[in-house]
Amino acid sequence: MPPRDPTVSRRLLLLGAAGAGGAAVLARLPGRSAAAQVQVLPAVLEAEPRSEPAVLAGAEPDKATSVHELVISGGRVLDPETGFDDEAQVGIDGGTITAIGKDGLEGRSTIDAAGLVVAPGFIDLLSYEPNPYGVWFKVADGVTTTMGMHGLNDEAGPFFERWGNDPPPVNYGGAFDHPFARSQLGLGVSEAASRGQIRELRAQAERGLAEGWAGIDIEPEYTPGATTEELTAMGAAAAAGGVTLYAHGRYSDDTPPGTNAETLAELLGIARATGTPLHVEHITSTGGTFTMAASLRTLERARASGMDVTACMYPYDFWATYLGSTRFADGWQERFRISYDDLLVPGTGERLTESSFERERRRNTLVAAMAIPEADVVAGLQSPFVLIGSDAVLEEGDNNHPRGAGCFCRVLGRYVRERKVLSLRDALAKMTIFPAQRLAVGASAFTRKGRLQVGADADVTVFDPDTVADRATIDDPSRQSVGVQWVLVGGQAVKTPDGLQRDVRPGQPIRRG
Repeated sequence: MPPRDPTVSRRLLLLGAAGAGGAAVLARLPGRSAAAQVQVLPAVLEAEPRSEPAVLAGAEPDKATSVHELVISGGRVLDPETGFDDEAQVGIDGGTITAIGKDGLEGRSTIDAAGLVVAPGFIDLLSYEPNPYGVWFKVADGVTTTMGMHGLNDEAGPFFERWGNDPPPVNYGGAFDHPFARSQLGLGVSEAASRGQIRELRAQAERGLAEGWAGIDIEPEYTPGATTEELTAMGAAAAAGGVTLYAHGRYSDDTPPGTNAETLAELLGIARATGTPLHVEHITSTGGTFTMAASLRTLERARASGMDVTACMYPYDFWATYLGSTRFADGWQERFRISYDDLLVPGTGERLTESSFERERRRNTLVAAMAIPEADVVAGLQSPFVLIGSDAVLEEGDNNHPRGAGCFCRVLGRYVRERKVLSLRDALAKMTIFPAQRLAVGASAFTRKGRLQVGADADVTVFDPDTVADRATIDDPSRQSVGVQWVLVGGQAVKTPDGLQRDVRPGQPIRRG
C-alpha cells in the first residue's frame, strides 16, 4: 500500500474529486446471515416514565457500600431510556454507577448538583479522531464518548495503538473508511473498482472489523465512481461482521438527475440485499435537504417493514465541506439554491465572490454553505429515529464548522429551552440512549453507556438547563459551549465548574465485540 497519512487523506480525497471531473421488533430476514438478525432500534421511550431508578440487567444495587467514592447530590437525575426524572443522589465507585437513591448516600467526594440536570454523558457517534485540540471542545459541549463512524482515515491497529499510548479525555473508536481504503488501492474518486478490487476492499473491511472498527462507512457522494455493486460488498461485510453500515449518501438535493429519493433508494436497497443495519449520516445535509418530510417518510416505511434504519443530524442551517469536493461540481448553485455570497470561510468573516471562490477552491478551503432550511432542522429534531451527531472535530486554526464545538449544547439551549421544539427528555435521548443503542450493534460496550442506571458506566454530564448554550459561530468557531458544569468519564472529572481538567485523560478504546 502507499504510505498512509491519516491527517490529510480525507482532505486529499475531496481535493481529488474536483480534478477527477417505532417499537422494538426482530428483523427476521430470510436468506440473511445470523449477524443480520438484529434488534431494530426502538426510537421510542417508555410510555410511562418510571418513578424509581432502573438497574441494568445483571447488575445489583450496592447495599454494602456505606461510603461511595463519589456522590452527586441534589440534582435532577434524568435517565432518558426509562423516563426516571427526579431529584436524587448518584453513587459512583470504580467507574460504575453503583447506587441511585432519593437520599442517604455518602461519598468520600461529593458534587453539589442543586439546580442542575444530571444526565448520561453525551455520545457523539459522528465525530473523528480525538485530537488534543478539538477533543476539549467536545468535553465542554458535554461529550464523554466520540465515535468516528463517518470513517477514520487510518487502519484500526495503528489508530488504537496511537490513542492507547496518548489517551484522550473521552472514550473513542470508529468505523472502517471505505473512501480511504479506495485511495490506498490507488483508485481515483471517480474511478470504478474492478471485481478484484472490490474483493480486496471487502477483505480490508473485514480485517478492520477484526482489529476493532465498530462499523463500516461509505461515502458515494465523495467517491462517485463507487458502484452500487461495490457499496453492496461493504454492506455484506457489515452484515457478516454484525455491525452497522454508516452511509453518507450519493446525492444531497432534490434536483434531477441525482436526488435525495435516489440516495435513499440506493442505501435501502443495499440494506435489503445484505441484511445490514443502516445509518444515514447527517440527513439534513445529505438525503433530506429540501425534502425532509418525504425522506423521513421513506425511512419510516422501511422501519415499519422491520428494517433497522436510523439517521442523524447536526442542529444547524448550514453545512460545511471543502471546495475541492464533488459537492461543488458544476451546477452547485442550482442544486443547493445558493450563490457565492452564501458561502462563508469560517474564522474570517469572508463571504465569497466568483473570483474568491476560484482562489479558495485551488486551496481546497473549507466553507460553510447557508443551504439547510430551518424547517428541515426542526423536522429532523422532531423525528424519533434521528439522532444527534456533530460530523466534526475542531482542528487548530479557525477553518472549522462551529458544530465541532457547540452541537450538543445548541440542541439543549436553542431548540429545547428557547424554541421548545422538543422536550428535554427527547433531546437527551437523541444524544445518549439512542446512539448507545445504535452503536451497541457491533460494540457491546454501549450496552453500559447512554444510561443513568445502576450498573451503567459512570459517564455523566451535569448541566444548567437555564444557561446551557452553544457559543461557537461561523466567524468564531473555536468558542466553548457554556452551561455544562461537570463532565465525568469513567467516574473521573474531565470538566468541573473551574474549567477543563487537561491532566485527566481517562478515555478508553471502544472496539467491535
